[in-house]
Amino acid sequence: MKKLLGTTALVAAAFATAPAMAADKIKMKVGGYFVGAIAAVFDADLGAGGATDERTIRFAREAEIHFKGSTTLDNGVEVGVKFELEGGDDQSGAGSPNAAATFDNLDEAYIWVEGAFGEFQFGDQDGVGDQMPIVAPSPFLEHFANDTDLDPIGGVFDGGINTVPDFSGDSTKIIYFTPRLAGFQAGLSFAPERSELSGDETYSDAISGDDTYENIFEAGLTWEYGFNGVDLGASFVYVTAEDNGIGVNDVDDWAVGASVGFAGFTVGGAYGEKESASSGNEEYKAWDIGVTYGTGPWTFGVEYAAADRDENNALLGVQEIDDTAIIGGVAYSLGGGANVSLGYKYGEGDANNREGSALFTEFGVKF
Repeated sequence: MKKLLGTTALVAAAFATAPAMAADKIKMKVGGYFVGAIAAVFDADLGAGGATDERTIRFAREAEIHFKGSTTLDNGVEVGVKFELEGGDDQSGAGSPNAAATFDNLDEAYIWVEGAFGEFQFGDQDGVGDQMPIVAPSPFLEHFANDTDLDPIGGVFDGGINTVPDFSGDSTKIIYFTPRLAGFQAGLSFAPERSELSGDETYSDAISGDDTYENIFEAGLTWEYGFNGVDLGASFVYVTAEDNGIGVNDVDDWAVGASVGFAGFTVGGAYGEKESASSGNEEYKAWDIGVTYGTGPWTFGVEYAAADRDENNALLGVQEIDDTAIIGGVAYSLGGGANVSLGYKYGEGDANNREGSALFTEFGVKF
């Protein structure tokens, strides 16, 4: 409780650094993106015991609409708000596209306050465990080997590859970032539990025990430095949460990452461990490494990633994971926020004897 009261006091002090006089009302701007993809999938079988091969030609898309606005008070403090809406229907709970479904298109919604003291964020937003990590670079918009958004061979993998400790997701939380000093910036976030507010006047932590995990704390540290055309970066993030159920582990996730940029090249990678299964000793480990080269509107790149976990208790859902993926290709910027790319991805899920590959194209617009 003292920690929470201290955070509240910091927010109040931030506004009180100087008289907050009249400022222009916030004017919202519309932004967002659309990414479409077409993939030709080869050898993406279901492994031992599978009845049929998976679909050969696949379509996919990822889209969001953003509403963002801010105003600067006379004391120099900036106050802003952002809403991110998914560009499609959430058909969770629906058996078919025409069946009844629960529609929840709001992805993120939060306010921020920024000044010489740093930045505070509050609302449904990713925690520092997701905002601060460095991972391998990629020429693509939504296709990756690690923490991918679109995956034409997703059925191949036993459990997926993800070094990012994004355990809290978009659960309602408070976040703080320090100013960057000598290249260093720290971040902290807290969520009472792993859930989002379901209404305008609903407290997600009104009743303790309504979610498996609670008291989710995240901490991160990044470092940036540039000299003689060389850009260096490093990150460390840690996530912990208390279990609130029988046979459930406390969360203990962390990740490190680093990158180097020079003469159009960017080389980077990450390593992460996660201990957040519904039984003991999950010991999930993942890593990735990649390189990109950019010249003019062209960007070339390749990325490799892997993840493994020993089988601990099949009855509690802790299955073996032994996944590897490699992805590479080229992207071309058409200008005006438009981008097109061509890539190839190969993956293996050795624990279940699966493999697959795909040739894909992305076409995206950011506005």
